[in-house]
Amino acid sequence: MANSAVGQAFDAFWHTEVGLVFGDGVARMSLLHWVNDALLTIFFLVVGLEIKREFTTGSLASRRSAALPIAAAIGGMAAPALIYVALIPQGPWSHGWGVPMATDTAFAVALIAMMGARVPIELRVFLTAAAIVDDIGAIIVVAIFYSGELQAGVTAALAMLNRSGVYRASPYVLLGIALWACVHASGLHATLAGVILAAFIPTRPPPDYRALMLQADTILDAEASHGGEQLRHGPSESALRALDAIHDRLESPADRMLRNAGPRSSYLVLPVFALANAGVAVGSNVFDGREPLMLAIIAGLVIGKPLGFIGASALAVRLGLAVKRDEYSWRQLAGAGALAGIGFTMSLFIAGQAFPAVADFAAAKVAVFIASVLSAIIGVAVLWGAARPSEAGAAPVRSDVTEVEVPVEVPG
Repeated sequence: MANSAVGQAFDAFWHTEVGLVFGDGVARMSLLHWVNDALLTIFFLVVGLEIKREFTTGSLASRRSAALPIAAAIGGMAAPALIYVALIPQGPWSHGWGVPMATDTAFAVALIAMMGARVPIELRVFLTAAAIVDDIGAIIVVAIFYSGELQAGVTAALAMLNRSGVYRASPYVLLGIALWACVHASGLHATLAGVILAAFIPTRPPPDYRALMLQADTILDAEASHGGEQLRHGPSESALRALDAIHDRLESPADRMLRNAGPRSSYLVLPVFALANAGVAVGSNVFDGREPLMLAIIAGLVIGKPLGFIGASALAVRLGLAVKRDEYSWRQLAGAGALAGIGFTMSLFIAGQAFPAVADFAAAKVAVFIASVLSAIIGVAVLWGAARPSEAGAAPVRSDVTEVEVPVEVPG
């Protein structure tokens, strides 16, 4: 669209001013800024909630299971940044070292899922965990190096709600909107309000399903014993309130918000963000004199990601800090590292912060596209041709399992 006859109209559409009026106050931005500064906050909220879930009940909950993906992610962030810094001299482009650090979790994991049984499920879990750690790193980089100072008043209110044991989602949503406005006004990128909000939305241990079932049965039995009146008009108001309370205890506010916001992030927010930001009017001026910038980004994502990924993983295993599971080989781990070079969403986001000049941003976008396509092709090719360890003759023994739990019935 950007390179078609409607290219200028397409660009002008995203720069249309849209505003909200509150008495004498006006909040006015272009559609592009509403997408990047407001709508994308939902994506950052979902990422924050996923990170929180992984660290509480997911694959990063224990030190032993988290050590290898954390090491791989750190290496996969450090190596691309170092390659970029080595290739780019001091100047207006030197601030863009964060662009090749990011991994687009959705694309990388989706490609692994598409290969089905060729890739062990353990490798998919590993890559997801590493990508989540990568997201944490990208968020920290944006907050520290590509933003201003944070106004913390509303954050304190969120902390008080959390400490007070408030489990209703609505107070957090209202404070989240206020936090977004404060962060936007402070100069910090407003989408980080989503991450801050996710940190304070409470989680809790899984409920006692048997106790809840007994409570619900007791309530319904009591209602049924009242006879025909309840059958004609439904349960009493007190019974409905009690059943609502049971329903609220089935999942934590964080899980409920993730369940509701996750699909909206995947099927609405990210496609709209990509549509608004991915357009580049390709011409000779896009590449004129910017080849070093593009080369640094491409090299960082295509070469730096897998090198850092596999190098840090091997070092962590050699030092005894982590254990590689036998279900996937080192070659498959390298293929996952290549897929981690798919930057797209987060790389485009960081590039928008790092390169205020339109021409530099356009060149960075083209470089991210090229690097992401190359990384996808290389990663799929490596994983497609890699045999699973059990197929190559390796004994299918779990090296990270030291105990076997046997269920034992205890009387009473």
